[in-house]
Amino acid sequence: MCCEDRVEPRAAALPIMLYKTFSATVDGIDANIIEVEVDVSGVKLNELHFHTVGLRDAAVRESQDRVRSALRNCGYDIPPMDITVNLAPADIRKEGSGFDPPMALGILGAYRGLNKKELLDCVFVGELSLDGGIRGIRGTLPIAIETRGRKIPSLIVPRLMPGKLRWCAGLMSIL
Repeated sequence: MCCEDRVEPRAAALPIMLYKTFSATVDGIDANIIEVEVDVSGVKLNELHFHTVGLRDAAVRESQDRVRSALRNCGYDIPPMDITVNLAPADIRKEGSGFDPPMALGILGAYRGLNKKELLDCVFVGELSLDGGIRGIRGTLPIAIETRGRKIPSLIVPRLMPGKLRWCAGLMSIL
């Protein structure tokens, strides 16, 4: 029996498997663009399983709780499934809470809650509060420089951050 014969077909109402977007991490004065891939198993479980992989620190591990609570408090009912978030490349250390918005967007996208199949024309940074609000993070200036250097058209930052980034006209969008 081949592998294809053992896989159960997905129902039409189940989520798409993979959703991609970008975030960034800062190492000293340098920033690295990080691809955030969210995979949802499509198999209903008794409880939600949320895994984050890709050389992450404690704040990134804790983001799964912030993201889950923020989505729930914004009215999104996430069915209990296996969710895996990959922060790539795996060899770069990911620090801080700035990965929350792309993780939340990836989950919504994987559950068909967004119109686009992926968001690869934006870099999203910020920390989610439990009520779904977005807080600023440190290191947005090097992230803006790296975003522009990679020719990614938009950097999405919280509303309170733009004063530091005024020189990046045409790059920044504000949440």
